[in-house]
This record gives sequence, C-alpha cells and structure tokens, in this order.
Amino acid sequence: MSAILRTSAADVATWTAGQTVRPAKTAAASTDAATPQADPAAMKKAKEVAQQFEAVYLRQMIDASMPKDSEALFGEGTSGTMWRSMMTDTLATSLSKTGTLGIANMILKSETGRLKDK
Repeated sequence: MSAILRTSAADVATWTAGQTVRPAKTAAASTDAATPQADPAAMKKAKEVAQQFEAVYLRQMIDASMPKDSEALFGEGTSGTMWRSMMTDTLATSLSKTGTLGIANMILKSETGRLKDK
C-alpha cells in the first residue's frame, strides 16, 4: 500500500476552496489624524470598481480553464453555453468579493493614494 493517498480532483478543489488567504492590513487601513482622509463615497466606489475589475479578470481566466466539451455537465446548444457562462460569472464574482486573489486590493491601494492627494 502506498503512503500517498489517492485523491480526486474534486477533493483537491474542495480543499483549495476551503483555504483562505487574507492580505495583511495595509498602512492605508490604519491612518492617523495627521494624514488627509479620502471621501468615503469615493472610497466605496473605488472598492466596487476594483472588485469588478478583478471579477472581469477572473471571468476570463476561469472561462479559459473550463472544459470546452462539457455538454454532459451543462447541456447541449445555447442552453449549455448559457449555463456555462452563468457558472463562470457567479464563480468569478464570488471569488472577487472574498479578496483572496488580491488584485482588487492592489488597485484599491494605489487608488487610495490618488484620492488622498486630491
């Protein structure tokens, strides 16, 4: 018997989905009274736009990695294409909201500096 356990792709995917990587708190999150503050409405809008950009990137990455011959899973024809697209969109949006990838945080960090300089 082998010491290495056999795992399926679903087991690996489940384990990976359970892992969370949270970015460390940035200096922008712990500002003191001496630094100028950005407009809260502008910061909220910048966060939303950064998450949307990250979702677009993830959507393209997930779509490219999805199997093209998945009629058995999603169905045939236009309905299968729609289901596949909807799953890709939902997965990308959910992943971008968790902040695990960090693209939105990088964009928000640079945008925060720009908004404070105004």
